[in-house]
Amino acid sequence: MRRLAALCFPLMLAVPFASPMAADPLNDALQRAVNTHTVPAVERFAGASLALSYTVADNCLPEAVKPAYNAAFDAWMGLQHLHMGPVEANGRILAIAFWPDKKGLIPRTLSGYIADEDPVIDDPEAFAQASIAVRGLFALEYMLYDDQFDGYEDGSYSCHLVQAIAHDLGRMGQAIEAEWTADDGFALTLLLAGEAPHPLYLSRMESVQALYTMLTSALEVTRDQRIGRPIGTFEKPRPARAEAYRSERSQRNVELILMATRDLARKLAPGEMPLSEAAFEKTIALVEELDDPAFAGVADPMGRLKVEIIGQNITTILGHLANEVGAPLGVSAGFNASDGD
Repeated sequence: MRRLAALCFPLMLAVPFASPMAADPLNDALQRAVNTHTVPAVERFAGASLALSYTVADNCLPEAVKPAYNAAFDAWMGLQHLHMGPVEANGRILAIAFWPDKKGLIPRTLSGYIADEDPVIDDPEAFAQASIAVRGLFALEYMLYDDQFDGYEDGSYSCHLVQAIAHDLGRMGQAIEAEWTADDGFALTLLLAGEAPHPLYLSRMESVQALYTMLTSALEVTRDQRIGRPIGTFEKPRPARAEAYRSERSQRNVELILMATRDLARKLAPGEMPLSEAAFEKTIALVEELDDPAFAGVADPMGRLKVEIIGQNITTILGHLANEVGAPLGVSAGFNASDGD
């Protein structure tokens, strides 16, 4: 709470001309989105990734690691839509979650490290500069869930590799939190815009625009990648292209990103958003009813149709958000670094 108060106080000083009774929907939306959406998301991932690193340091074997791994992945799904600031700095977003891996780099790189017993895993600073294909949640997914890798023993090179990956995730989580929530951190950059110590956005309108773009981009990526890649075409569905299907997180990840984006939309909305709320509720219910954790059902025409309908409903959500959140705030979706992936 002290951190949130510190973030809000400078902003109040920055606008002394505003009447205490005057409503400022744009500024209110920015305060809510930054202080009650972005900061908690950053803190949850920092805590979960650090817990994962502690777990793996104590016991590296897959069955011991999986609960902490899934908790960290859950927390990441509450943060990964914020493709901005410390999340993107130093290539962290790809180092944390390198997906889609269209060329199969992750298993090849992991195999090479294990075959050569590359000593880079013993040096955390050196490992932080290693290939993104051997780092992050998806490299760890292979080590924990793929038959090619998960039969390792305590004390083996593979065990130490798992420990290195988990430690690296914990380090990145801590760095993101420190850079986001520091007294002159990225949260303040968003809140104060052109008046921030390290300005990135010229106005609070630009800060809100950036957050709204994160919101819409996350939904588009979910529709086009998390849904679109596994359903493929009617003649050729591609279930093995689903996100995190080895750990059977494909369905869960879609549900979690819908919940995260709904929360961000609620924080940004200057008023009620009944159509958006109804569309989110319907779409989340459709995901929950799938009972298809790895999206394996897309290989069946009926299963494919159910997943495809979820994508269509995400398009509906985007339309309602444009009318109920974007238009009242005077913003629209802009370019995002993930566009074109």
